Parts: sequence; structure tokens; C-alpha cells
Amino acid sequence: MKSSSNVNEVLKDDGVSSVDISNYQNLNSILIEDLKKKYGYKESWAVRLTYNEVFGGVAIQQLPGEGNRLHKHPNVAECWVILKGKWKWFIEGQGDMEVSEGSIVNVPKNTFHQITCIGNEPGIRFAVTAPDVEHVYK
Repeated sequence: MKSSSNVNEVLKDDGVSSVDISNYQNLNSILIEDLKKKYGYKESWAVRLTYNEVFGGVAIQQLPGEGNRLHKHPNVAECWVILKGKWKWFIEGQGDMEVSEGSIVNVPKNTFHQITCIGNEPGIRFAVTAPDVEHVYK
């Protein structure tokens, strides 16, 4: 199995074309609309918004059909707030489910999961987990 805890590497390998882990990190207030204006309305991008010794948070926009590879985090759970669009999730032991704007998805530690944007428009999710979390791929 392959693993990585480098957020740039993980996101780029998942097909995200633009990754910014410093320009918006830990600002007091961030508008998603400002991120869309800067990085694109119809582009894939990821911006780390929160980073400290306890947790990190990354806003990720992807286009329909895009997502991440099947993976797990051996030592920590992860959650996502769905900010825009529709997403298909596979969570080991639970199967597939679809979620949309306003949903919150939780995945326990050491549980394989995979995310894919579906529908006709880009989707945005805010991922929250431990900083520099290890991703382990099948």
C-alpha cells in the first residue's frame, strides 16, 4: 500500500490542478465566493483554510466525475461539510451514499472511503481532520 501525509502531493495526485496551502490559512474570515473568483468557477482547486496542532481544514472544489482515490486514515477520523454540489461517497462497511449542500459526512479512523463529485456542476467540500493526516491507499 502507498501512503502520504503531504497535502500538496495527495491533492495533486487526486487530480486537483491548483493547491494553495498558505495564502488563506488561518485568516479570521474567508468567503468561498472569493476563492471561486481567484481559483476558478469551473476549475478544480483546493485551499487550506485552517491549520494548527489539533486540526486542519481544506476547501476542495472538484468537477463532476472528479474526486479522490480509495483511502483511509489509520489514526484519525475525518469529516466534511458539503458547501456546494452533489457528491457520491463510498464508506467501507456502509456502502455508497449521495449527499448534497448542507450535509455533514463523518468517517471513523482506519475506514476506507472514496469521494466523487456527481451532477452537472462543480462541488465544494470542506474537509476537516488532523493536520498533515496520513492517507493510505489500497
